Amino acid sequence: MVPNSGTKARARAIKPLNAPTAVAVSANERGMPESLSYGKKVYEVASIEDMWKINDEWWRGQEMEIERVYFNARLTDGRPVTLFHNLAVDEWFRQ
Repeated sequence: MVPNSGTKARARAIKPLNAPTAVAVSANERGMPESLSYGKKVYEVASIEDMWKINDEWWRGQEMEIERVYFNARLTDGRPVTLFHNLAVDEWFRQ
């Protein structure tokens, strides 16, 4: 337990947790990720362990719609990674 310092929280001191990061993904013809790159490194995808699609906010109009395909993947070095393809803007992100 951390003692209360008595100071007020400042907006710049609050940071979002687990914010998505844009990544470049190479996908096969079925849209499954085969490799991704972020920073200056390229990582190969060894397996896709789970996949699901979210389609939300469609009633608000096309500019507000959330349409994403998520992938729980495992890289060739054994690390797990969650990726999603934002279909509304055709961009990939690492969660």
